[in-house]
Parts: sequence; C-alpha cells; structure tokens
Amino acid sequence: VAVIRVGGATEVEVREKKDRIDDAMNATRAAVAEGILPGGGVALLRAGRALKKLKGGNEDQQVGIAIVRKAITWPARQIAINAGL
Repeated sequence: VAVIRVGGATEVEVREKKDRIDDAMNATRAAVAEGILPGGGVALLRAGRALKKLKGGNEDQQVGIAIVRKAITWPARQIAINAGL
C-alpha cells in the first residue's frame, strides 16, 4: 500500500496531476493483469519471421497465418511513422 500526495499551485493543477497519476496507476494495473511486451514491436517482428516458416494444414489456415503476419508488423510501423521515419 502506498500513499501518493499531490500538490500544486491551483486546484486545476492538482486535479491534472491526480488524473495523470490515476492514468499511470491504471496502465500499471493493466500491465500486471495482462502482461507487457517490451521492445517497441521488435518481438512482434521476430514472431512474424517465425510465422513465415509456419505452414498451415489448408488454404484457410495459410490465409489466417498471412493475416496475422501482416497485422503484427503494424506496431513497429506505427512507431516508425510516429518517429518521422
């Protein structure tokens, strides 16, 4: 259990800081509950390489594998876009 004291020059500033702390705590709780994957999307790109070698049992499975391979590239792509690359 922890107590976080928030102060500020105005009531608006205090509320804003409290909201930021609440957001951080909720993100931390979600990470603990659901897990996190560090690496900025690199792990997903590596998983895509592993999926490239995977062969489905039929055409539908191959389509599914291709969809997942394409989808998991987007986190890293979005990071690059956000960075202006």
